[in-house]
Amino acid sequence: MSTVAVGGERRTAPLTRRGRILYGVVAVVVVLLLWGAASAAGVLPANVVPGPVDIAAAFGAQLVTGDFWAAIGQTLLSVFIGLIIVLVISTPLSIAMGRVRFIRESLWVVIEFLKPIPPVALIPLTLLLWGISPTMKLFLVVFGALWPLLTQMTYGVREADGVALSMARSYRLGGWRTIRSVVVPSLLPFTATGLRVSAAIALIISVVTEMITGAAGIGKSITIAQVAGQLAPMYALIVTTGLLGLGLNAVFRLGERRLLFWHASQRGEQA
Repeated sequence: MSTVAVGGERRTAPLTRRGRILYGVVAVVVVLLLWGAASAAGVLPANVVPGPVDIAAAFGAQLVTGDFWAAIGQTLLSVFIGLIIVLVISTPLSIAMGRVRFIRESLWVVIEFLKPIPPVALIPLTLLLWGISPTMKLFLVVFGALWPLLTQMTYGVREADGVALSMARSYRLGGWRTIRSVVVPSLLPFTATGLRVSAAIALIISVVTEMITGAAGIGKSITIAQVAGQLAPMYALIVTTGLLGLGLNAVFRLGERRLLFWHASQRGEQA
């Protein structure tokens, strides 16, 4: 990180991607060292929070088991299918809400009513409808992940350049060509941000639903390890959920850089 002079003032230049990664690695190493020291000194009881070495060993043992990968697959499957459904729902609905005031004003009460409802509160209803099944978990994932993406995409439609829209009307491009040439480019950066937020929420809902209902996935594995008193494997599975979150964020950021290479937010980043 360096400083540059702007208008006589010294300002800190933004970190490069490599710099952010380096800072993140250093922070992780420091946390692990402090954790190990606290465990060795007895500050963290081993029967409550095992040391990082024990958890790393349990994590390595999990990597060679088929059940571990099957659980990850079940969790990620519900996340990705849920995000596809959310995107299919949000795209036409956000364009309609952003472009047509009557639709926006008619739906906002319903949306604002549904947004604060936690998906876990609907577990009894979904169990009655579908039992412990992938459909039950998928419904909860879609319900929880829908609102951030829909909100972001609606803002994106409404942020479309007014001059460009006026020019499209002057050239009589028509509704479909205006959406394709003006609205969609304005929409994409908001969609990318909304997808990253919705992906994290979808992962959380999927794991929590598995823990509560016993649906197949990594959440169920965490509950089984906790009931069996296997603390190190339980914490290893919890760490796995965090790694999955990092992986999802990295995948979406990579896609965002490839798709939005023309946008100012991506041109400002240095490799």
